Amino acid sequence: MKILLSIFAIGITMMACSQKPQKENSDTVKKAYEADWESLKNYTAPEWYEDAKLGFWVHWGVYSVPAFDGDHASEWYGRWMYSQDGQSGKKNRGYKHHLHHLKTYGDPSEFGYKDFIPMFKAEKFNADEWADLCVEGGAKFFTMMAAHHDSFCMWDTKLSKWNSVNMGPKRDLVGEMAKAVRKRGLYYGVSNHTAWNYQFFEHNHKNGYDAKDTAYQDLYGNPDFEGRKPVASKRDLDRWLERTKELCDMYQPDLYYFDWGFRRPYFEPGRKAFGAHYYNKGIEWGGKFGAPEVVLNYKGEHYPAGSAVNDIERGRMSNIGDMIWQTDDCVYGGHTWGYVPNVPIKPTNRIIDELVDIVSKRGVLMLSFAPRADGSFPEEQVKLAKELGAWLKVCGEAIYSTRPWNVFGEGSATNKKLNYNGQATEHNINGVGYCSEDIRFTRNKANTVLYAISLDWPGDKMVITSLASSDLKDLQSVELIGNEKALTWKQTEKGLEIALPEKPSYTHAYPLRLTFKNQIPNGK
Repeated sequence: MKILLSIFAIGITMMACSQKPQKENSDTVKKAYEADWESLKNYTAPEWYEDAKLGFWVHWGVYSVPAFDGDHASEWYGRWMYSQDGQSGKKNRGYKHHLHHLKTYGDPSEFGYKDFIPMFKAEKFNADEWADLCVEGGAKFFTMMAAHHDSFCMWDTKLSKWNSVNMGPKRDLVGEMAKAVRKRGLYYGVSNHTAWNYQFFEHNHKNGYDAKDTAYQDLYGNPDFEGRKPVASKRDLDRWLERTKELCDMYQPDLYYFDWGFRRPYFEPGRKAFGAHYYNKGIEWGGKFGAPEVVLNYKGEHYPAGSAVNDIERGRMSNIGDMIWQTDDCVYGGHTWGYVPNVPIKPTNRIIDELVDIVSKRGVLMLSFAPRADGSFPEEQVKLAKELGAWLKVCGEAIYSTRPWNVFGEGSATNKKLNYNGQATEHNINGVGYCSEDIRFTRNKANTVLYAISLDWPGDKMVITSLASSDLKDLQSVELIGNEKALTWKQTEKGLEIALPEKPSYTHAYPLRLTFKNQIPNGK
């Protein structure tokens, strides 16, 4: 009996570690969200999220085993390995995956995607090391890949045998990260891409590979077909909503990220149902109606404006947002997000420029890393995270817990809008970076300190043209962060001209702190 009680106690302790502490809240019984858009529009994003500015994320799963990007993306390996010549859409972009699979693993009828699962062992995965890297990198939240389009669940789901506890690693990867992240005081998110599973394996279904075996339909989906076009079956829709809710309830995420893939009308009832479910859980966990204290990410028009937090994949807004928004981006350029050997990652300077630009427009950056299948991070990715964290350790006051000024920036790149995949016509995409005239602004919440962040070292003098005609009678001091010596300045018709000291020891971007006696004046 004592042994049984001990086992029960250990189980309760482990469950508590993966969940947030419960808070009493009278609003729980006062008002709840309903599964309709008007109800869901009663939403305000939490202050912790708007203060955080930076989160880390991973693309990690079964696809990390073949680790091949071909002409497209490594995490789409399970889709393209089954495609025939001419079936791969844009410029036949997935056919290289199929040819690579034939050469490396054999015909998909003999070696299917499911056969990679035993090879996904995560033998070097250490949740505490991952969480420590998050802290060292300056991230304030971490988002775990719970399941990609392949629908292999990285948590201890009771709704499918195709999960990381039953197979592969034999570990609850989502649960381990929840415990490690929260132990360090970070917020925790989950990433769910399973809505598009019904279409992800369409070439497997069309070409009669292992998806025809109903024993594998919980992995490969069970779509209906209108001619040659797959559509989500009722079973696919029900399965998506059940698993989506289960993931929410088991790990109580502070942030729930959805990829695209559920925009079709038949997903709308599920989208509304989950929105209400998650926000009501947020109330149960300590939030309230109107401010559930959780973040629901969506893309495009999956949720109406104001009902959740809009996410722009590999892009960003061209001006200050009406409410907080998010960019999700990757350490890799191009299309791939999952690990690929011998593919260079972006320079740290480019990531910092992107972060500063996003924050100046009221955005948050969720930056994805790509671990190897064994759970270890490539050295260059670790180096990037540490360099980013080192810059934030010095300059973070100009980033964390700030808000936009009335002008987000000035310089040659202010009118650029970076869309999906950020094309070469835009600034900072080819690694060239911004110039010293490109300045981004943030301010403290009290609106008494303005930060002017030059995205390259200006040299002897910095000119802030946005302050050329502003009333600066209350400007008390100007300092370079990391230097802390008062700088001399004068206002001219060109702008606020500031004499700079020697270049500081840190690199990348250079924030000036302008302290005002009263409120910061508006700029033009």
